[in-house]
Amino acid sequence: MIKYIIADGTTIEGSVDEVATFLTRMSAGTSYSSNDELEIYGQTFEKVQGAARQDDYIMYEEAPYSFLTPNVPYLVKSFDDDDNSVIITDDDGDNYETRGDDVSVYRLKGKE
Repeated sequence: MIKYIIADGTTIEGSVDEVATFLTRMSAGTSYSSNDELEIYGQTFEKVQGAARQDDYIMYEEAPYSFLTPNVPYLVKSFDDDDNSVIITDDDGDNYETRGDDVSVYRLKGKE
């Protein structure tokens, strides 16, 4: 088990693999230009209201489970209009359905 402390005081704790996975995800081509925009692999995504759709990204301000990381974008693999849930790949590599979770939705800028 290792403990990694970020400059802002945030502490990341876990196995070497868990911390390495977290740090890799944080640096994987994502930059934060403002609270309402993300740049992911050179494309700008803007925060939108409403339900997420396939190819959007979602982000948790506070993650409800240990296999999700706050403030890390997750790609929406599929969605269900009936209950506004989406399926993402969680930090453990498993499919996770977000039914009822409080998330922010980011969509490719200019895409409606």
